[in-house]
Amino acid sequence: MRAAARQTLITSENKLNSSENATFECLQQILANEFEVATGIITPAARLDSLGIDSLAVIEVMFRLEDEFKINFPQDPGELTTVGDLVSSIDHLVAQQGAQASAKVETP
Repeated sequence: MRAAARQTLITSENKLNSSENATFECLQQILANEFEVATGIITPAARLDSLGIDSLAVIEVMFRLEDEFKINFPQDPGELTTVGDLVSSIDHLVAQQGAQASAKVETP
């Protein structure tokens, strides 16, 4: 089963936990400042294409998020159609890759 399929997709703002909320706020600022999306329309349920983020811009967003969160998206990141999908993917990758980095540090 693909990692993206295992993730719980966020569909509304009231389902964000504190980690997801921090990730969402950071993503919201990136989309607003660097991709000129109005903050008022950026919600977890908002479709990226409805925000003017086409498939090429999604790749640009992913590169920016890799830099911001010190993560690496897989070559096939799965279905990333909403802002909530990106938030879930980021938090999953931060947890997964952070754990892998910690394991490498602890190994003599």
